[in-house]
Amino acid sequence: MMSEYRAAWSVGDTLQILKHISPDITFFRPTKSAPPIYGKQALKKFWFPSASLSYPIIAYEIEHEKVGVAEDLAYYQGLSKLTWCTLENNSMKDTTRSISDFTNILRKENGAWKIYSIMYHLKDEAYTR
Repeated sequence: MMSEYRAAWSVGDTLQILKHISPDITFFRPTKSAPPIYGKQALKKFWFPSASLSYPIIAYEIEHEKVGVAEDLAYYQGLSKLTWCTLENNSMKDTTRSISDFTNILRKENGAWKIYSIMYHLKDEAYTR
């Protein structure tokens, strides 16, 4: 399921990305001052603010993956190395790279796994595990 989610990000498939998100998602942004985002619709507005603004993925690597499952809950952890660009009206504005430890909590909802919580902890470019 997580490989499908990452693949959807890699090709910019908004519908497939959101298909894997729980309506009750909590997204903990990787900043010290930003509050969490609650709910699928609020997260959709944050990730996909308008048709004229997009963030195509250039590279998406996951290292040190760990997965654990207990009945209807699971966790997925690792190190994310993500590079994307910002396009506004099909014009490239900038390119960003982030490295972060992450933990996703998944919950089985109506027989399908959904991402229920996303937490990131940003690292410096030189960070290794």
